[in-house]
Amino acid sequence: MMILRAVGRCLLFVAMLLAAVVDGWWRKQFCGMRVGAEGAVWVSGWCRRMVRGLGIECVVDGPVPDARGGMLAVLANHLSYLDILVMSATRPMVMVAKSEIRGWPLLGWITAQAGTVYVQRADAPGGQTQTHTEVNALMAAAYRSGLPVLFFPEGTTTGGETVLPFRRGLFHSVVYDGAAVETAALSYELGPGNGAATVAEDVCFVGDADFAPHLLRALGLCGLKVRVRFGGERVVGEDRFELARAARDSVVGLYEGLSGVRGIERGVDFVRADAGQHLLDRPVKRGAAIYDEVGVGC
Repeated sequence: MMILRAVGRCLLFVAMLLAAVVDGWWRKQFCGMRVGAEGAVWVSGWCRRMVRGLGIECVVDGPVPDARGGMLAVLANHLSYLDILVMSATRPMVMVAKSEIRGWPLLGWITAQAGTVYVQRADAPGGQTQTHTEVNALMAAAYRSGLPVLFFPEGTTTGGETVLPFRRGLFHSVVYDGAAVETAALSYELGPGNGAATVAEDVCFVGDADFAPHLLRALGLCGLKVRVRFGGERVVGEDRFELARAARDSVVGLYEGLSGVRGIERGVDFVRADAGQHLLDRPVKRGAAIYDEVGVGC
């Protein structure tokens, strides 16, 4: 039964992606839909359809972020490739994603319509070429869209047992542009009838898991529920270091309230593993390549 459900939902997902591309092309050609805020509203509508079609129950708590009062960044923990779909379904947002997604079939074109900021990670094929100046310019344009800008500062996914220290690369743009910061947290749970499946193994996408088999397992689950909690309060910090710590502490509080996980350490910093020191603690030359502390997740 699970495999039949997985195959059926996988076919439905591909069909919805194709339908979204056709719909988006039509709107761009004949209705004047523009890349950016208009595209993000369109993508959000399709994400809501996909969440429902894939049988995911989404429960939202707290005030949904609103950037009408100025530039706004929304930061959340990161568990799965489903996070972007779920978060976009809650309201239109500009996403920050790894550069590889731009080249993905169907998804690359769809995400581009929402004005997604594509950031190269340190392990980008061909080497890292983006600079702080370039990333700041892309982020500034995203903040000016009038929509919240979402990114996942952990820079990778976890199995839900913790919230990793926040990488500080994109906080440079937050401070530089004077964007306000709010936080959110996601937590998944399974209903009965899933056998030995677990959230950590079959929903969270971590380690060396292969994408296609994992996606099939995830789509075969029944009673999958995701809870999203928005904090609503603005997080402040004098610089990107303090702001990253304060934002993570806020996300930890939200996540513990959702997931039941307790005892996650507060006040910790991201430390570069190979050097045992904070990145960007030393001067950065203008035009220098960004470091691997830029966290964008999946």
